[in-house]
Amino acid sequence: METLTNILTTIEGVVWGPLMLLLLLGVGLYLQLGLKLLPIRKLGMGFKLLWAVAARPQAMRRKARCRPSTR
Repeated sequence: METLTNILTTIEGVVWGPLMLLLLLGVGLYLQLGLKLLPIRKLGMGFKLLWAVAARPQAMRRKARCRPSTR
């Protein structure tokens, strides 16, 4: 059992080590550049929409829900 624990600990050290951090940062940068920084450019609008919904009264929020037609 201890042998298995040592093997898994070694694998964990490789998987979650500095290499994984570099890969995650690299993929994030690649996607940001591929999307022409769209997530960063639209961040302000996203927060504006988020806070606009939170500021509405509860009655208006219930009306705005998407419901199936009753026809």
